[in-house]
Amino acid sequence: MDIDTTIADHFPAAPQEVLDELQAMLRVYDIDAQELFFKWESYSLKMGPDNVKLDFDTVQNFKKDVQEQLEKELKGKAKLAQNPAVQRVVRPGQGAGDSFALFDGMLPSTPARGGLKRKPLITETPRAKNTRMDMPSTPGTPFSSLKNSLESTTPFKTHVPVNETLEILNPHIPAPSLPTPNPSSERVSFLFNMELKNFSYRPMYQKLAEASSTQDDRIDEFSAIIQEHYNLPDSAFGDPTIASADEVVAVGRIVSDSLAGKFNPQSILLESSRMTGAGSRIPLKLDSIRSFAFFPGQIIAVKGVNSGAGFFSVSEVLEPPKLPPASSSTEDLALHNEKLADGPLSIWLASGPFTTHDNLDFSALTDLTTSAAEKKPDVVILCGPFIDSTHPLISSGDFDTPNPDGTLDDLFRHEISRRLAQIPSTTTVLLLPSLRDACSRHLSFPQAPLPKKPLELPQHVKCLPNPSMFSLNELSFAISTNDILFHLAREEISRNPTVPNPQARLAGHILNQRSFYPLFPPPDRESLPMGLRETGASLDIPHIRLADVVGVTPDVLVLPSALAAGAKVVEGTVVVNPGQVRKSRGPGTWAEMCVVAGKTDEEGDERRGHSVWERARVEVKRI
Repeated sequence: MDIDTTIADHFPAAPQEVLDELQAMLRVYDIDAQELFFKWESYSLKMGPDNVKLDFDTVQNFKKDVQEQLEKELKGKAKLAQNPAVQRVVRPGQGAGDSFALFDGMLPSTPARGGLKRKPLITETPRAKNTRMDMPSTPGTPFSSLKNSLESTTPFKTHVPVNETLEILNPHIPAPSLPTPNPSSERVSFLFNMELKNFSYRPMYQKLAEASSTQDDRIDEFSAIIQEHYNLPDSAFGDPTIASADEVVAVGRIVSDSLAGKFNPQSILLESSRMTGAGSRIPLKLDSIRSFAFFPGQIIAVKGVNSGAGFFSVSEVLEPPKLPPASSSTEDLALHNEKLADGPLSIWLASGPFTTHDNLDFSALTDLTTSAAEKKPDVVILCGPFIDSTHPLISSGDFDTPNPDGTLDDLFRHEISRRLAQIPSTTTVLLLPSLRDACSRHLSFPQAPLPKKPLELPQHVKCLPNPSMFSLNELSFAISTNDILFHLAREEISRNPTVPNPQARLAGHILNQRSFYPLFPPPDRESLPMGLRETGASLDIPHIRLADVVGVTPDVLVLPSALAAGAKVVEGTVVVNPGQVRKSRGPGTWAEMCVVAGKTDEEGDERRGHSVWERARVEVKRI
């Protein structure tokens, strides 16, 4: 196997008969343990948490699902090989009712002039008719099939149990009693730690020269960071493509030798910058490296020799230094602690979609806002999509608006803004968009905030860009709604990784690479599993530096993902994946977080780390 790991590492709680069956699947389907684990994650997401107990019967069903997927892939490849001229790439906004194949044939394929079109940089989103749109469909997929499929799904209200706690980080910290005795907006000081105006760029105006220069600059910056951290002279660095008997340090970007094949240890190339190696590439020989975890786009520093055999033999991988931890003066910490005299800081985290795919009643959002109005948490952080452009009723135009000639903005105002107004003004509400938000003016990542005034959002709601770095009191937060965890899980390869937990290791890449999206190129949407193709990255490379993690290592890193929800401590940072409030099948998840006041040294005046990983309790709950 390409990846030196075992089934037991990925399925530690599985009984022996299940492990034997999984091991047999590796041999039958010629895949490695990590790829099988990712298929299991996708299968769990598709079936819902109620149907994925790891027993022998479930593994048999899982085996059938893997078999069906592989057969579909083989049939598709054979069909394209026989008639390559009929291959067609469906792109969102071009009249495809199911642009990302989320519903596997449930939606009609509409012509290019039908349905709703989204255009960047417009003041109002496209209009929808107040009655069902009569849209033509291709033979065999009549519009009635959509209705029948939707009516047969499980309504949101029947998803049980509700508010069941699935996971707790730091359970020894007592859960807060909400509402606090004296809820007030003064308990929270909000500070945005990025240049908001920089996100107002014009999307879809990329220039190849700018994109190349942006990528190249990161390599040179990391080279300077490595040199300073390891105190290396200039003579220690060299061009890895030049044969030499001397050992040199080479800094570059990990790339694959082919865009078509699967990324593996034999296909790893190192691409140098134009300054150090004229942008040339050379294969890496990793036989001497016992442990590694690589992915395309990762910037690494390696020590080794090019003996003239056409490859660079690596003897050591030099890990880049981490950003300094977030810290505050003892005086500031004391002031923030005074604000929490009535109880710990309470923060709710939830990520869309907020309604099931059979309706637009937004029951999940109603439950969240009603509960927030009752319990009055200090902060509610909501991540998009809010009006999901891939929702079958939105993409087909089969929805009602308050006005006969209403737009998607009207739908947002009626369904989203109206519910957010129920949350009391003592609660700070933060909104981050998703690339799937139909009311967003930006279709690429990094992404500008949702327009607050046109959407008539309440005064206490703050609209933030995607990604964002900000502070709540002394706590440093970093959030991105682009599903980098799932994308990295598809591309990463590892050998005896020092961090065995996959999600913790993937989150660690974000911190080590100092980027919310270090993967490049992003995975092709067509390569993603059925049901998850809408999670494409849509990168705007000339502006990708807006997605850098700058300044300090955040205390809390929030990464909503299609992978299993959870909370972990990664290198001193609390990493939270609240999951999705709505899933295609079964209930979704959200996260409730509380942070108790920190200890301060009244006699000292030096800066102190926040140690949030010791003070934060995180509960992942079902909704």
